[in-house]
Amino acid sequence: MSDVVNVLTHTTTMTPNSQQHEKINKLKQLHKAQDQRELDVDNMKDATFEQVINVKKEEGDSGTCVDGSYLEEGGALWDVFRREDIPKLEEYLKKHFREFRHVFCRPVKQVIHPVHDQTFYLTMEHKRKLKEEFGIEPWSFVQKLGDAVFIPAGCAHQVRNLKSCIKVALEFVSPENIGECIRLTEDFRLLPQNHTAKEDKLEVKKTALYAVEAAVKDLELFVAENPRHLEDSQDYPKPQYDENSQFISTPDKILRADM
Repeated sequence: MSDVVNVLTHTTTMTPNSQQHEKINKLKQLHKAQDQRELDVDNMKDATFEQVINVKKEEGDSGTCVDGSYLEEGGALWDVFRREDIPKLEEYLKKHFREFRHVFCRPVKQVIHPVHDQTFYLTMEHKRKLKEEFGIEPWSFVQKLGDAVFIPAGCAHQVRNLKSCIKVALEFVSPENIGECIRLTEDFRLLPQNHTAKEDKLEVKKTALYAVEAAVKDLELFVAENPRHLEDSQDYPKPQYDENSQFISTPDKILRADM
């Protein structure tokens, strides 16, 4: 809902043993078989588990999230979308939501808000389809140890840990994005009462009010401590504005009115 800076402070590689590797690979195969049965019911409704796995092997693993080469140095994989691309992203998620899985690998049955629901993770295959169908793609990059990632308010993003990580996140409201924060607050207000995102309350208008109050107090204190500075500013020539022109003129320089 607000601007956020995410700093990666610690990473460590967890190496599964052979027994754990075997369980992980078996679970992946089960998930692929489940995907094939549920997403292609007409063609594979009578297929056995082995037949489904063979089909997936022929098609290749298109559901991966990251190239294995990133695992050496990277700690987390980020995908950040431009604010102006969010409507197309939402349209894509509404169109393809049945292709995604959520808790316990269960299919997503309902979409209230494609972004605020936080039930989707775009794999490399989905990102490819998103670009083909809607012409948009995220900024994708790997965060390494010590890197700080800044996410402006309103930019949908997803992150996947490539290693065991510890991160520190700082949320704040910047003057440049306060309008977007207010817009997001209105989006959250329209969500159902039992929606998980309802718990994320920013109170951005109150935050802005307190910020203005603090700025006024600082200005009053500065004027009280520097009366001479105020007197000097009163002697400075006032700018002259010509209503028939787009310029503001002063004795020293000319400024564009829209700067």
